[in-house]
Amino acid sequence: MIRKGDVQWWILETRKHPEAAQLAIQVLAERITELDAENEHLRNELLRARQRGSTEIDSGQVKTLRAKIEKLEYLLKSQAPAEPMLVLLSQELDQARIPLSTVHDLAKAKQIPLNNRALLSLRSLLIARPHDELLYITNQGRGLKQLVPDVPPLIENGRWPGATGNPLADGERLSAAISVDQAPRFWTIATRKGYVQRFVRAALEREMNTGDPLLQSLLERDEATAVVNGDRGDLLVLTRWGQANRFAHRTIEVQGSIALDLEPGDEVVSALTLSNDREVLIVASNGRVMRRDTRQLPARSKPGDTTGKGLIQNQDTKAIFGYQPQDWLLFLTASGQLHMASTSDIPLLDRLGKGTQVCDLENDPAIAVTLIPKDLA
Repeated sequence: MIRKGDVQWWILETRKHPEAAQLAIQVLAERITELDAENEHLRNELLRARQRGSTEIDSGQVKTLRAKIEKLEYLLKSQAPAEPMLVLLSQELDQARIPLSTVHDLAKAKQIPLNNRALLSLRSLLIARPHDELLYITNQGRGLKQLVPDVPPLIENGRWPGATGNPLADGERLSAAISVDQAPRFWTIATRKGYVQRFVRAALEREMNTGDPLLQSLLERDEATAVVNGDRGDLLVLTRWGQANRFAHRTIEVQGSIALDLEPGDEVVSALTLSNDREVLIVASNGRVMRRDTRQLPARSKPGDTTGKGLIQNQDTKAIFGYQPQDWLLFLTASGQLHMASTSDIPLLDRLGKGTQVCDLENDPAIAVTLIPKDLA
């Protein structure tokens, strides 16, 4: 189906790559043809329904037809995002999106996007382009997918917009999420208790279509905490207490592996794929950030058999990101404030320490953090 965001994205890509203009026109023409065909099909169904008369129409068919019409009307409306978005997700899979330009305005004005009740259930922040797809993993190990245009815009009173047809079962909640432009061949999922498993994308999508659990951790009462591109390179897992371990994705056993030995009370909070040695940012809830070179953390021959190496001295580490100057870190605090901090002035440190204070969040810690790449900021 064609969306306004799709068209605008293709226009932008064609401006960047004029040689691709012919392909863009062909793709858009095919999508418009699909939309016209579905529209004509619905018209024919309506005509047949009218000809049969109201007494012969099955109520279930009417509901199905109305649902199709509503979906078509939604696709034809101009509600699809035209710029990069901040996507907010709750544990119950309530969702909202905010244009990044609005995020900047909210942070400058110190306005609160979510009310207290919505903040209590917040699980994740994602930066997404209009054409991206969102992949969710639940605490029951199930996988779900969603397109960014299908995430409703944030409403003014700070409540969740209200989900329609929430796919979660009783007791099920969101535990990990990622926004992806092009799906990789392999996905790697890391769990809170340090279990990691690698999945072929095609097999993962088959399981998702059936609604069966993808992830079945060997550890009791465990759940996913991060999902990353598992095609190649190394996996770097980070714990809440700032410990990390690094190993190649291909060394993960088919049935899954234990990534590292966790100390009592510690847990895995984030993961990052490294295609080669690079600098990374380790971000804590109090607004401190540690910039480290991963050459100081060489890859081990296989997962496990270690308590990890300390990357930051902090008891509430939130996330790890690849470092690029002129990127921005975005914090959402317990009181609902948005804070933005440039990565340009964060010094590279080669010793274990507390990191650099980029935002003073000691009295209002971050409950979620994400990275805005410089090309989107």
